[in-house]
Amino acid sequence: MSDGLIVWETPTARKTLHLRTSATAILGVKEDDVALSKLYVGDKLGQLHIVQLPEFSLTATLTVSHVPLRAMCMNDQSELLIADAEGRVWNLTKDGTSELLFETNRSISSIRSDGTKIRVQSGWEQCVYHRSGSLSNLEDASTAFGDNLMLRRMRERKAIEAQRREAEAQLRLLPSA
Repeated sequence: MSDGLIVWETPTARKTLHLRTSATAILGVKEDDVALSKLYVGDKLGQLHIVQLPEFSLTATLTVSHVPLRAMCMNDQSELLIADAEGRVWNLTKDGTSELLFETNRSISSIRSDGTKIRVQSGWEQCVYHRSGSLSNLEDASTAFGDNLMLRRMRERKAIEAQRREAEAQLRLLPSA
């Protein structure tokens, strides 16, 4: 909620937790591959809140950045990767501190880890970075969207033309008055 309230509902209970500000990113983690065991909640103040499940209790609050946290993911080594609103990618270390991995100079909307590479979605661009921060690949999906839009409009025109022909055929079958 905009006032910082987080609600967790299960079939048997409804629990709430109130943060100082609104959440901007939430990531649920399964540690036993069966049920969620932790929630990581990023907020507008750049803080990361760790919530233990099923108790739904706040176990820690850490300051990661001075700007809102935008996206999170876990890598293959169960390390938490965090992206902030200014395009920085952070790593949560084992001792519970945040470590700056690299800066993208892009507005990050989502982040995903693929082995040793980190995929960052920024608007229509998908960038692949190494952990060192060097850019491995950049793909602009806006051109594909334009192509898809043109194909969609062509299909719509064909469908409208088919409906028009069908309507004309039905008119020809009507008896004259």
